[in-house]
Amino acid sequence: MTQQNDATHAAWHEYLDLRRALRALSDEVRLGIVRTLASSDEVKVTDLAATLLISQPLVSWHLGALRRSGLISTRRKGREVYISLNLAHYQWVLRQLETLIAPSGTASAQPNHASVEQAPPRLAPSQQ
Repeated sequence: MTQQNDATHAAWHEYLDLRRALRALSDEVRLGIVRTLASSDEVKVTDLAATLLISQPLVSWHLGALRRSGLISTRRKGREVYISLNLAHYQWVLRQLETLIAPSGTASAQPNHASVEQAPPRLAPSQQ
């Protein structure tokens, strides 16, 4: 019974981690931050603000959400703060998403994009 409780407890924590990461990624600015970090090893916060054309305090606020979700790492050198993408955690999020849609709870090695390409989503009448 203890092993089942431990497994349930671990699954619950994984669910919470996934939910936190998805919430962090649900913002347009934070997606821009992740995209910028994905193309660099490390970026200074001031450079990130200049790249995204938003204020440094706003970048720092968004970085807080990404840091709490585990998607980024920070390093301080003097007065400068350097940000990098936590690629291992990002890939974990992708694997977790894949298990949500895999049939019978089995994750496939390669996601099947063919069905998405064959049947594009329909637009709502207000968007047509």
